[in-house]
Amino acid sequence: MSARQAGVGLVRRPARAIPTGIAGVILLVFGGLGLWLLGTYVVEGQWPVAAANQVDALAWTTLESIAAQAAAGALAVLGLALVLLAAWPGRVSRLLVLGDDLPGDTALSRRDLARHLQSAAENVDGVHSARITPRRRRIDVDVVTVVDDSAPVVSAATAAVDRALGELRPGDPKATRVRARRR
Repeated sequence: MSARQAGVGLVRRPARAIPTGIAGVILLVFGGLGLWLLGTYVVEGQWPVAAANQVDALAWTTLESIAAQAAAGALAVLGLALVLLAAWPGRVSRLLVLGDDLPGDTALSRRDLARHLQSAAENVDGVHSARITPRRRRIDVDVVTVVDDSAPVVSAATAAVDRALGELRPGDPKATRVRARRR
């Protein structure tokens, strides 16, 4: 017996790029501004002309002022939001499929799953095109048909998508919702 969890290496959650990117841009802007201010002060012995009034105003700002408290509150809220976004797990990048008792795991990306199900739905008679949207617990299938009575097309597309899902046996049970639109 192994203590290893199934799919640890294949199924992973994505890095939190948005909070990291926002924090990186903010630090880059403030760091560049600080380098420019301090570099000019060191080289010329005085603050840059464009920023002299703001530096003087900032130097005389007390912590009791409304502006300092508002800036501190805004930064605290921004920091808390970034920490919460970074801690919130993202959607898994791949789905475990073909789950059985054999050792080893098989994973499939959401895009590949959608393409497989789309080809299964488009092979149904009466379906002009199909669009697949895999969600966390459900797979939405939107088919475009040229047939006046779309009920047989919907039932055939549902059967085809369920058959294709049965072949892959995804780790989580997925419900399908098929909707038809007349072209």
